[in-house]
Amino acid sequence: MALAMPAAKSLEVSSVAPESNAKLSALVSEIRSEADRFVFLCGGAAKMDSERYQQTVAMFDALSQLPLDGYRLAVGDGGTQAGIMEAAGEARRASGNQFVLIGVAPAVEVAPRGSTPTDPNHSHIVTVADPSAPAADAWGTETETMYWLFARLAAGRPSVAVLVNGGKIALREVLANVEAGRIVIVVEGSGRAADAIACLLKGAAADSEITDLCHYAQSLGLPGRPELFRVLPLSAGANGLRGAIVNVLGEAQS
Repeated sequence: MALAMPAAKSLEVSSVAPESNAKLSALVSEIRSEADRFVFLCGGAAKMDSERYQQTVAMFDALSQLPLDGYRLAVGDGGTQAGIMEAAGEARRASGNQFVLIGVAPAVEVAPRGSTPTDPNHSHIVTVADPSAPAADAWGTETETMYWLFARLAAGRPSVAVLVNGGKIALREVLANVEAGRIVIVVEGSGRAADAIACLLKGAAADSEITDLCHYAQSLGLPGRPELFRVLPLSAGANGLRGAIVNVLGEAQS
């Protein structure tokens, strides 16, 4: 009989004054005792055809490989059972739960308050209650708290972000990474926000599907610091993503 997956540790926090939240402080201490390398995921897998979606999911096998290389790894994302977040959860399960996986989502959107399920393979789920969040469509109201938490987790330790697909919220997450001076691996060919950033970095003409996202990225001042971006083709697969992550974490350590 297969063993049941341990339930994720769940924590609801307010977006107000996270620095004063004792539970968040304890969470940071707990995770930093287990991990000293950090990968933060931005984006999703929306509006992909089946082939590209399968390529994207397979690419995240990279996360299950990194603990085999001796990395004490923690991964942060949006925590829902969809797209790259579900793929990250599957990678954790495939690794035998050998890395920490923290999801951060708006409290009103995910279970038990909302209808969106969280991913069962995450080790930690943090839900953010924002008093100013709209009653409907609160996605993105968690971003500031998410990146406050990610900054504390990775303080003084190597970290990298990975952008796959995504929309405007993902671009705001990219901005948070850039403002933190963190390198962002952009998976070109995954669509939408990732392809928009890749086009801007290369000075290439954007397809009509991503023109609006290119304009939005520029309104945020992205890419802004091109030295913080690494463009990786989707076709590079899991080995390519693993190598890119290892290279960036090595740069951050040196």
